[in-house]
Amino acid sequence: MDISKVDNSVVWRRLALVTVLLFLLVGPNFGPFPTLLSQRLSIEASVVALLVSFWIGFCIIIAVILRMSGGISLRELLRSLGLGAPSRIVANIAGAVLGLLWGFLFLTSIFQFDPEANIAQISGLRVLAALLAAGGALLEDFVTRGFLMNQLQGIGVPKWVQVLVSALIFALYHTVWGFNIFSFIFSLVYGLLLGGLFLWGKRSLTPVILGHSLAVLISEPFATMMIFMAASM
Repeated sequence: MDISKVDNSVVWRRLALVTVLLFLLVGPNFGPFPTLLSQRLSIEASVVALLVSFWIGFCIIIAVILRMSGGISLRELLRSLGLGAPSRIVANIAGAVLGLLWGFLFLTSIFQFDPEANIAQISGLRVLAALLAAGGALLEDFVTRGFLMNQLQGIGVPKWVQVLVSALIFALYHTVWGFNIFSFIFSLVYGLLLGGLFLWGKRSLTPVILGHSLAVLISEPFATMMIFMAASM
């Protein structure tokens, strides 16, 4: 069964359910949960716990999507969302460039919160955080690009609306639990860029993964630490 070709009302129900789950299961990781963790754990343990929480939230959402998809296998679902699909080489290059630029932007931003941070430090925490964050970003792209945008395509929504809706949802669950206009705009722009890569790459997740997972590979654990620092301000 192709989950992108279903009745309009079914699509809107699916989109509503997944959006609510994003707000409830992932959104708190950008608000109250970091504050709770920082009160009970060291910053290193808090970073790992927060990244694991992202994994748990997105795995639950993907399990729900799999359940809604009518009995197809997980491999079939991920392929239908764009994993491994052929892509334009130029889109892949653009994704890699975006990932590098965004990753280094995160690294330089950490100095606003911690001027003495050593961004060249390599440690077990950094390797673990980078791997957890990159995997979490991949799970996020399955949902916010692959699922949301393909569902909208299935009911004839214009491409630019697909990108905008996906980016708005992406930005809102990143900021709704602790709204900050700068964070909202930052997330919205990033969501628009990733959604654009998805379309440019012929609905392949390859350029999106390069633009997202590569960024967090470079910037962790500092990008996650910024969540804790921002929550304490």
